[in-house]
Amino acid sequence: MDLNLLLILPDIDNKRILAYKTNGTYQLPLFTEPVGENTAFDETQAYNDYFQEIIGISVYRRYTFNTQNYVVFVFEQIARDNAEPMPVDKFGWVSYNDFAAACDISEVAEIANSVKLYYDVSENMPWVKHGFSPYFTWLHKVCRQKDIHITGDICQLKNAYVSTVFRVSTNIGNIYMKIPGTIFISEIPFTYGLKKLDITNLPYWMDCDFDMNVMLMKDMCGSDLSNESSAETLRDVLLSFASIQKNSIPHMPLDFFHHDSTISAFLGKLDTFPQKASEILSGTQYKLTQSELENLQSHVITAAAILQSINTIPIPNTIHHGDVRPGNIRVIDENYMFYDWAWGAVSHPFIEIVSFLHIIRRTLNEVSKDMLINTYLRQWLAYGTYDELKYVFSTLSAIKDLFFAIVDYDWVETIKLQTNNVNMMSADGWLADRRAYYLANVLRRFIETPIAMSYSKIKGEIT
Repeated sequence: MDLNLLLILPDIDNKRILAYKTNGTYQLPLFTEPVGENTAFDETQAYNDYFQEIIGISVYRRYTFNTQNYVVFVFEQIARDNAEPMPVDKFGWVSYNDFAAACDISEVAEIANSVKLYYDVSENMPWVKHGFSPYFTWLHKVCRQKDIHITGDICQLKNAYVSTVFRVSTNIGNIYMKIPGTIFISEIPFTYGLKKLDITNLPYWMDCDFDMNVMLMKDMCGSDLSNESSAETLRDVLLSFASIQKNSIPHMPLDFFHHDSTISAFLGKLDTFPQKASEILSGTQYKLTQSELENLQSHVITAAAILQSINTIPIPNTIHHGDVRPGNIRVIDENYMFYDWAWGAVSHPFIEIVSFLHIIRRTLNEVSKDMLINTYLRQWLAYGTYDELKYVFSTLSAIKDLFFAIVDYDWVETIKLQTNNVNMMSADGWLADRRAYYLANVLRRFIETPIAMSYSKIKGEIT
């Protein structure tokens, strides 16, 4: 569904909002054409530049949220000093009270009031809570300490509930400042922990501040893995990641923070999972019907029996990225770097590859898919016969959506525990709504999968 895109900028004290008056009513700046509900995941800087072009004020995007008819981008001025920038043309600074009194669209008035109330409020996004200024102060301090000179513009590449990322032009090339979210996201401690291990193919770490939850990285060079990569390239990617997984085995159990996504951990959650998942969605627009809950309970019973059957095959747990996809794989001189370890965990190694093949499924034919699976499984022959490995992989593939759903549930539960009665027109409201949406979608996909039939087919093929 197409929505209108509202562009909102408060003044430096959040006392006034940028607007213009026409026919006796106040209006907020609008993007030129309707947009999709996931526009916030598009290239962030392009919208920052558009705002600067039509308003005359340089901004970074602070957060976003969706309403029934609008996608809302809330901005922050780049220069937060005492010199109030003057907007161009018809735009001016209007107090929130004056705006509310002369806004004839109730939904827009409610949106503006939410910005007044929640502009500096977030448990997940530290840059919302503190503004961007402290992070740029930290960036400049680190650059001085390392004798790095910023030589050009600072571009905001990404701004979502998971993180915001800036590209910084310097005399040593581009560097990247990343501020991850803090609810359920473990990127900084997990990546920092990995750097202490003898594992290659990781991002070029420069510095971090744990208290501020910010990290600085060198340019990785190269380019992201193409969504249209050949089967041969994908084979090499899997071989590279299998090497990372196997190199992590001697370091188990990890002595730094990580999520527990092992099969044993999943099994421990299954008895109560259907009811808990239904309850956590009950207050949202994505709630399950009674019939869906009953189907979920039946599917989970079957899946639990399947997991018990494969948990006896001694394939060791390994580090788990949690989001291996082409956009998180960098191709550098025929080598592959895996980055964005936001949900770093320990898990059964095959779950990661099952997820990756699901993500790229539309680019694969059956012959290519079989070749990739065969190549990957042969890296694990030290832990079972090929038939055993194929059985485990095929079984995990049949119930993959249950793994995705449990992780999504844990994320939504953590959001609810760390945010109190979150308002949907706030930074954390966007996070809560999107994660509930994804949880409901993957639950329904799991419910619609004929688990018992798939499992019977797998057993017949293997035996």
